[in-house]
Amino acid sequence: MSGSPQLISLREHPQAAPSIRRVKAWAGLAGFLVAALAGYGSGLPLSTLLWRALALGVVANVVAWGASVAVWRRVLTAQAITAVRAKKAKAAAE
Repeated sequence: MSGSPQLISLREHPQAAPSIRRVKAWAGLAGFLVAALAGYGSGLPLSTLLWRALALGVVANVVAWGASVAVWRRVLTAQAITAVRAKKAKAAAE
């Protein structure tokens, strides 16, 4: 094995990828339900209600995707820094 660390993308990470998918799904569903309930409460026609709910669901999905990717990038960067520091400390101790 070479001395350089193995880098992987968020899509290939065993914890990040499922977490991002899960956050996107819940946010999309929540956005859809919030818009649908608000539209129902204000007496909108069904077609308008569904279009607005769909639009808010898509927007919530995209916003959640961006936020979760940003969070996971920070988490993985912190993990990488911790791994490098641990390796340096181990090498200094030897």
